[in-house]
Amino acid sequence: MNDRELIREIQRGKKEYLNTIAEKYYDDIYRFCCCQTGSSQDAGDLTQETFLHFIRSVEHYHYRNLKGYLLTIARNVCVDYFRSRKRKQEKEAFWQQEISGREENVVKARSQQEELLITVQQLTEELPQMQREAMILYYGYGFKYREIARMTETGIGTVKSRIRQGTEKLKKSLNKGDLQ
Repeated sequence: MNDRELIREIQRGKKEYLNTIAEKYYDDIYRFCCCQTGSSQDAGDLTQETFLHFIRSVEHYHYRNLKGYLLTIARNVCVDYFRSRKRKQEKEAFWQQEISGREENVVKARSQQEELLITVQQLTEELPQMQREAMILYYGYGFKYREIARMTETGIGTVKSRIRQGTEKLKKSLNKGDLQ
């Protein structure tokens, strides 16, 4: 059953299909929240919060791109998280742990997309939040400018500019040898 059919069934009262959607998109939402927060524990909490928001709004959802819609909710949940708490130290500790030891909280087998997401996050962690977010969605998840603009509630030109500026800053950093 595709996403559109699942949503129709849920809106008709078959709430058991909510589990199917959660199982299908949990890992993507979790990785996105993990890239945003740098904390696997907080990412798990924010992922659950994302699905709770979706469950509350599923009756009003009009199908377009379910994964994009869920990532938009996750983005907003993460923005709320950052407004209420400062987590820079935990984020740095998480990525240091990820790089050095890949300890107990890290998934054993990684797909190529997971590797790309980690690489994009590591390369972009010194960029401003808006540029980092746009680059993760573009390079890490493969979303188009229009989709990113919709998710971040900005214009397409703004998204293009953030990605271009972020890319230029990364090129300069790589040329100077700042990044390893």
